[in-house]
Amino acid sequence: MNPDDPGWRVIIPKRGPYKEPILKINPLWGEVETWMPLSRIVHNSLEYEGSKKEKRNVEKRAQFDICSYLTPLTNAACSRLFKVLKNWDQQSLPDEKFYKALYKDLSSAHKFLTGKSSTRMNYEKPGWKSLVNKSRRGFNKIKNPPYKEAMIKIEKRWGDVNVWQSLVAMKDPFTSGYYLNAFDRKYDVNSNVIMQPEERQVYVMLWWRTLLLSLIVTIGCLLLAYPTAHLLATLPLKYSNLLMICVLMPFWTSLLVRIVAWMVMLQQEGVINDVLVSGGILSDENRLPMMYNFTGTVIVMIQILLPFMILPIYSVMKGIPPSYMRAAQNLGATPSLAFLKVYMPQTLPGIGAGVILVFIVAIGYYITPELVGGKDGKLIGNMVAYHMQKSLNWGLAAAMGTVLLGAILILYWVYDKIVGIDNMKLA
Repeated sequence: MNPDDPGWRVIIPKRGPYKEPILKINPLWGEVETWMPLSRIVHNSLEYEGSKKEKRNVEKRAQFDICSYLTPLTNAACSRLFKVLKNWDQQSLPDEKFYKALYKDLSSAHKFLTGKSSTRMNYEKPGWKSLVNKSRRGFNKIKNPPYKEAMIKIEKRWGDVNVWQSLVAMKDPFTSGYYLNAFDRKYDVNSNVIMQPEERQVYVMLWWRTLLLSLIVTIGCLLLAYPTAHLLATLPLKYSNLLMICVLMPFWTSLLVRIVAWMVMLQQEGVINDVLVSGGILSDENRLPMMYNFTGTVIVMIQILLPFMILPIYSVMKGIPPSYMRAAQNLGATPSLAFLKVYMPQTLPGIGAGVILVFIVAIGYYITPELVGGKDGKLIGNMVAYHMQKSLNWGLAAAMGTVLLGAILILYWVYDKIVGIDNMKLA
């Protein structure tokens, strides 16, 4: 940054004239050669041969190319410059209308760049966006020094050293700050890693909650799926086919419909509480809170992910000959001992496949927690979706997604070392 640059002192009137102030900032704008690269962008787009729709798209792309040539922005269009350059003969000196178009397009790009920059700064320290927007309007009124007092008068936060220190943390084009933020940490002014303020510490808790919920859901699915899969594998064919239809039926129903059905059943005035109250198990004043909390999220996710545990285990059990159990009992083993020593070890590949499948799906789930979980059932997947769709903090969302992917790959590696991927069997 050069404080002696004339651009800091020259004020361009909003209603013109534009040519003289722009030439004071940089006299090169008065030369034909300076405008030639912009003119080539325009004329190259005009020479394109294709359909009307294709020509419109190429001309629109040229407007973006002009703006990216003049500014760091790649998503802003200089439509006014494109319009005046279309009719330029590339020989005569540009007149006032060229400078007006230049000023208007660069002013629009500057506002866009300011908004983009203030949004990024807001990720580092909340309040930056409002600070920049308010100051940008007030700075136009500052004519002469001292500037410090004038800036603080416009917005007192400019006198806060923490505001200036947060700028230091954002000076580098590449940073690991998003990964630190994903674990409630950040860099201080000396590039030391410190904890976020207490009111902003939320992600570590969400990581532990996500891991805990995934484990509970996986164990719950295993406890329900194992006897169900054993029943499917041992029942006569006509009965097992009927039971298999019941297992597969959720796949034929929309996930959203199933979640809404659970919401109707689990609410305090829902079916489950009404049955418990009518049966005298609960009083009307002590209805169970099973919606918009951790409990409701666990119940619904177990039901949704249960088929993913049943099918791998069933496929393995179906391949175990019944004669193995009979042989073990003929050799003196009790039915329970034969089951534990002979039958269950052979089902481990199916158990492993079901466990890793359910756990990986559960650890990244966000639809069910979003609808059923409330504030106590939010998971890390919900925060990734929030930053992608609402806060537009894509850097933090990408960092959390990368950490989540890395954690899954580590768990997959651990599973391979303990059980072995070659022993995995899916349905």
